[in-house]
Amino acid sequence: MVASDAAADDHFGWSVAIDGDTVVIGAYSKDDDTGAVYVLRASDGAELAKLTASDAAASDYFGVSVAIAGGTIVVGAPYDDDAGTSSGSVYVFEKNTWGTYDQV
Repeated sequence: MVASDAAADDHFGWSVAIDGDTVVIGAYSKDDDTGAVYVLRASDGAELAKLTASDAAASDYFGVSVAIAGGTIVVGAPYDDDAGTSSGSVYVFEKNTWGTYDQV
């Protein structure tokens, strides 16, 4: 499995979670360490979604940790600065009726 926009030093695969036929893979160094998370189908490796934080910023490391349960994906960004320097954040995404993921 690879990301459709894979690049050197993305750290794709640093974190991985699986639920049924859905695989969630973190790439915390993507785009100046802003980070990204990829949702793929396990059976054929097809990329279903690329998730990013709505408030993404350089060096947040979004995707250093991931989890999935049913239609809910949780992503850690330990260096997000919303509540002070490197205070960290957790982002929750829900799968909607159309099969895409919305940040909630």
